[in-house]
Amino acid sequence: MKGYHIMSGAVVPAGLLPALRHVLSPPDDAVARVAALWRPWPLPVAGGSVAALSLPALDALLGDIVPASLHPAIPARCVRSRQLSFLAGCLCAEQALAGLPLTAAVLDRDPSGRPRWPAGVTGSITHSPTLAAAVAAWSPQPDGLGVDCEPLAAGGQLDDIVSACCTAADRACLPSRAAGTMATLIFSAKEAGYKALSHRFGRIVDFTEFEVCQLAQDAGQLWLAPVPGSEWHRRIQPFAVQFTFDADSVYTLADLRGVP
Repeated sequence: MKGYHIMSGAVVPAGLLPALRHVLSPPDDAVARVAALWRPWPLPVAGGSVAALSLPALDALLGDIVPASLHPAIPARCVRSRQLSFLAGCLCAEQALAGLPLTAAVLDRDPSGRPRWPAGVTGSITHSPTLAAAVAAWSPQPDGLGVDCEPLAAGGQLDDIVSACCTAADRACLPSRAAGTMATLIFSAKEAGYKALSHRFGRIVDFTEFEVCQLAQDAGQLWLAPVPGSEWHRRIQPFAVQFTFDADSVYTLADLRGVP
């Protein structure tokens, strides 16, 4: 039955938002309880839609419900935290698509596991330990949007980011104080940029293949460029990534729709 799946003997409209509302008890306030999951996302997308939700709130709402029981797309063999992240990302994607508006749209996956957005739409999903978010926008191209959220790094995690993700040019941007904030920003900006360009790469790109070439901290923008001598040099022009911070996290958005 196209557009539906069978759940505990009941026919439920396809998609994770309907499935989640279906299993909540009491059902009378299911819509309000799901609505309480949503959180603000600080970086708007021009002509697009954004949705973000709290992972701890989703975990508490589910209680004893196993996330993988909600839909066959959720990997049942993964631990609960991975199932929660997958569920949260898909819930955000459905909510973002509904905001375009594109009602009753369900996110699919390609054979490699990457999100397959509906025809004419591009989007991106991110997860952090406490937040999931998705952006979606109308676009004739399959990529062009990349979003990321990361907790600010410290200690060993900061050392790992600097050693694995930062070129010499990136390290030159790291201040003696608040190095964790800037290193996390560089890591997150590359994550967002790589997502926005994923269909052009055709392979996994190392974090040291691009580097910061310009930073406008007051404007909340940095620019990434291919490192000299890489295969992307002269093929991909420097591009901007928007960013902002709160007390615990950095948020980044690469909107490269229409960028050649």
